[in-house]
Amino acid sequence: MKKLNPGRLKLISDKVPESIQLRGGYGYGWCYLLFSVMIYISFSCQEKKTGQDGQGISYSIDTVMIDSKDRLLEVSGYMKVSDLDDDERSFFLYNHHDHSIDEINLDQKEFVKTYPLDAEGPNGVGEFIFGLQVLNDSLMFAKSVPFSTIFNKNGHVVQKVNWLSAKDSLGEPFGDVPPRSELIVDIKDWRVMGTNLDFMKETAFLGVFSVEEKLVKNIDVDTENSFSNYFLKFDYNFRPPWVFLWADENYAYLSHEYSNEIFLFHPGGELVKIIQYQPKLTPSRAKVPEVLTSTREQVRRESRKLLEQVRFEAPVWDKVNRRYFRLSAQRIFGDGSGYDETAELTRTRVFLSVLDAEFNLVSEVELEEVPNEFYKYFAKDGKLWVCQNFSDELGFLVFSF
Repeated sequence: MKKLNPGRLKLISDKVPESIQLRGGYGYGWCYLLFSVMIYISFSCQEKKTGQDGQGISYSIDTVMIDSKDRLLEVSGYMKVSDLDDDERSFFLYNHHDHSIDEINLDQKEFVKTYPLDAEGPNGVGEFIFGLQVLNDSLMFAKSVPFSTIFNKNGHVVQKVNWLSAKDSLGEPFGDVPPRSELIVDIKDWRVMGTNLDFMKETAFLGVFSVEEKLVKNIDVDTENSFSNYFLKFDYNFRPPWVFLWADENYAYLSHEYSNEIFLFHPGGELVKIIQYQPKLTPSRAKVPEVLTSTREQVRRESRKLLEQVRFEAPVWDKVNRRYFRLSAQRIFGDGSGYDETAELTRTRVFLSVLDAEFNLVSEVELEEVPNEFYKYFAKDGKLWVCQNFSDELGFLVFSF
């Protein structure tokens, strides 16, 4: 399994900038600014307690502010296009203002360096970056379209990853749309995994791409209609569930937002097992929509019903304590502002599930200090770190359990 760990492998976000900005909602105006200040002043080192089956969980919380040294860091829609290195010291964050990667030293709590990128030319990585993965040997992987790129910290391209030039096992072209999410699972053999949505069949596939052989192996991961049951569409517009793909030193993992199912894979693409557990603070999955194909208005109403039930993020691995942290959320909309997802969002309840190394649910708790589920989060030094935008300054809420 050592090949699966070319550094610290992470989720590659499958959200394009428009979707990030529309769904992220990081700016809540004056209310959000006031709430950020309240967090900074009031929530540091508080303790909370809750219980599941009699087993209590308590935590303290600290606020960490980053000294930007007058650097304009990305704290808006691209905050999830980021990654933590394997040493858990440096946090790398894409900066769309000047198309670069910023390095943040989390131990020193300060910005330390920026790495410029070229959009075009021999070292071009594309104009837009949708996902970032930190590898070893000072390499990084950037998700873009129509191709993705492995490059070093000098901005020199080491390998381009172009799914559109590949063929499947039958010799047929892979397709005309690159995967929505990607991650490197083997640098030595240049093996990449990616999630592919078949909009016509309304299902999801996991692709395993051998870059040198230009060969893709597609694996159907929707044998029980877990994904297709949530494919909403109107006219020729599709609303599929967001699919998350990530990995650690153990396995590669795939999940989607409306179910807590986790698909475990070997780096070659072999399915190990499907994980399911029964949370008590949220449903284990959202109820299947009453209709999947309808008018725009009905699809928006169904989307709201899904978001009001539960939305799961991807788990992250705490290698210090050998456990997983996973956030989920329920949205609460205003009553007098419409009956669909465009209604005013009054509150988001964010929950933390703690799972052991075998994905058994250990504890869960509501994190009232986290305003919504769209912030990047990761485990560092056995603690949960959640990115925050504090009045256009980068900071973190750090939870100790």
